[in-house]
Amino acid sequence: MSARRDWRSDLVNVVAAAVVALLVWAYANDRTRETATLAGTVRLAVADPRAQYVEPSAAITVAVELRGSRRSIERAERALRAGVALAPGTDGLPGEPGTHEARLQGTLQLNAAIAETGAEVVRVRPETASYTVGTLVTEQVPVSPLLPSAAVQGEITIDPAVVSVTLPSEARTSVGRLAVDAIVETKNLEPGKAQQVDVDLRLPESLARWNELCRVVPPRAKVTFTLLSTNVQFTIPSVPVRVSMSPATASTWDVAPVRAQVPGVVVTGPRAAIDALKSGTFVPAAVVDLGDGSPAPGRSSLPVTFWRLPEGVSIVEAAGTPRGQVPSVELEASPRR
Repeated sequence: MSARRDWRSDLVNVVAAAVVALLVWAYANDRTRETATLAGTVRLAVADPRAQYVEPSAAITVAVELRGSRRSIERAERALRAGVALAPGTDGLPGEPGTHEARLQGTLQLNAAIAETGAEVVRVRPETASYTVGTLVTEQVPVSPLLPSAAVQGEITIDPAVVSVTLPSEARTSVGRLAVDAIVETKNLEPGKAQQVDVDLRLPESLARWNELCRVVPPRAKVTFTLLSTNVQFTIPSVPVRVSMSPATASTWDVAPVRAQVPGVVVTGPRAAIDALKSGTFVPAAVVDLGDGSPAPGRSSLPVTFWRLPEGVSIVEAAGTPRGQVPSVELEASPRR
């Protein structure tokens, strides 16, 4: 009995000594002051992303010199590796709209993720970070369906007809009337049938510089329509005549059209190209190319060699010319003296 009792007593003593040694080591480890420089990232993020934004939003790589116990430095290292979120309006960072400069040493020391570790922030590289806080506004905006290369029959419907758009206040001021477009590509659709197409919604190109800060909710819409044709027709009231000739011919002959216009030219093509003709953005021309040859003196009638038109647009007919035939232009030629 005595031997067993002694064995148990010895075991208890060994365990007790090990526990005491572990506690002493842990206490010493927690009290020993060390210095370490750690790499990590910080990221600026506003408290309410529905009302404000901050730039830059990308993570900033920092080198942080810390002083503290080994345990506190290890906790701080984990926080820095995970990335520390810095919110304007807290941690000593100004949160009002405008451009500000953060002194990262003081900001990190106040940040809860670092302060809770017990480590002291001695130095940070870079020392400062500039950032801009801006306000966001939200509006309900109607959606406009656009079918730039098609003619449709009946009504075009869109679901949803109104979406929520959030964007920086300065961006909203810059664009005036705010629009959201549902642009439908119809080239692979079959004419004569009802169609329903799910498309991305697009904001104006003038908002491109704020693209990452703009949100459209929902971001897509369904456009329903009956496709009549992927091309549309348009009658150009008159197309200017242009005479093309080689430099040698131009130096020895004066050539001009008797009538400066080809009247009533019917064209067909994608809606966007036809719209360019309608608005005058693209100026067409009926070109008579004389090449290197010499024209006949006096008046002569020559067919249009080629038409200057937007890509994808073709001629259907011209007034006074049988359908399928090329109209002719009367020219007046005289030798230069």
